[in-house]
Amino acid sequence: MGGIFNPQTKTLSNGLQVIVVPNTMAPIVSVGVLYKVGTADDPLPLIGISHFLEHMMFKGTTSIPSAQFKKTILEYGGQTNAATGFDYTIYETSIAVDHLELILRLEADRMANLAFTEQEIVAERDVVMEERRMRLENHPFGQAYETLLRALRWYHPYGVPPIGHPYHIQNYTYQATRDHYQNWYVPNNAVLIIAGKTTLEQVMPLAEKYFGGLKARPIPSRQRIVEPSHQGITQHIEQKNPRNSLILLNWFYEASNHRSKDHQHYYPLIVLAQLLGGNSTTDFYKTLIEDKKLALSVSSSYESDSYDARPFSLSATLSPEMDVNIFKNALKEYLKQLLTKISSEEIKKAKRDLLAQLAFMKDGNMNSLNVFCNLAVGLTIEQIENWAESVQAVTDEQVLEAAQEVLGNDPIVTMDLYPLAVHH
Repeated sequence: MGGIFNPQTKTLSNGLQVIVVPNTMAPIVSVGVLYKVGTADDPLPLIGISHFLEHMMFKGTTSIPSAQFKKTILEYGGQTNAATGFDYTIYETSIAVDHLELILRLEADRMANLAFTEQEIVAERDVVMEERRMRLENHPFGQAYETLLRALRWYHPYGVPPIGHPYHIQNYTYQATRDHYQNWYVPNNAVLIIAGKTTLEQVMPLAEKYFGGLKARPIPSRQRIVEPSHQGITQHIEQKNPRNSLILLNWFYEASNHRSKDHQHYYPLIVLAQLLGGNSTTDFYKTLIEDKKLALSVSSSYESDSYDARPFSLSATLSPEMDVNIFKNALKEYLKQLLTKISSEEIKKAKRDLLAQLAFMKDGNMNSLNVFCNLAVGLTIEQIENWAESVQAVTDEQVLEAAQEVLGNDPIVTMDLYPLAVHH
């Protein structure tokens, strides 16, 4: 089996990595500029400044007036967006292949010549505060989500939402934003990813032309605060919410990732998450939902694409008539059985389903951009390309060992979200 996306890649002398994923389906390209910095790299009093800088990146440069960036792309029929997570920031534009040069010119320009004013900083802080209110303060689960993050990570910045707390947002000054830009937005900390109807051969002259002259600079090291062990402590979060009509139950377990000491559990945990809650054909689903009729849905997830380890979780949705304690006992019983033996058949099926999802990933350019974002969490192109083989190579014993390692411990956090009790 060959690689998944078969990327063509080359690095400029200033350290900018260029990745091209040819896709001849339509005369379109998706261009991603990935910066290896996210909110977990932000200075502590300024958490979320990576997200704030993402907003400022649309403000214009020394040669493009503010607000013209998006407008120019829209005028050429393109779509542009950006996203900031804990571990990376990405700027994505999709446009007809004829306008690829325009996008590379714009992206290189804002990598080096971003220009924003003191007034724009003040105005944008209000915009981000408003976004925070919308996403968190006014969201039915916003408070529960923030409480959960803090419970999962006491010291590590994953404990703060990527948008920051209001206290952080107030600290974003002109100078702090400028410094963050100067520190991290350099070619040797970026990856230019282009997916679509083009080739590396066609892209390289343009990449050289626009990005080649940008200077490499030393990048700060990613110094994350080490999280103490939570083993032996389970925190329980409960929320009764008038805007919630169902009962949502969640369990979070400490898990290792590809950069941890016990990184051998990484691929087995990916298989385990699929095996439990991947879809409605799993034994987990059939047992608890179809046979015992104890829940409306169950799922599991493993936050595998992160720089530092994140939890493995199980969740279930129950209707208010269902008995929460009966469900919880049945879950405990199920996990106890699972940790003694996992069926070979189920593991085979989980792998097959993961590989099937991969086939869909190859459809459309945006998926390629998202997959190569994993370069920012410390995975190599080879690891990304050989993902299918790594999943295939997982043995039954390894899945069982990973399950015992993770689900054999008590959860570090449990969270129950209830509708407000209705009194008849």
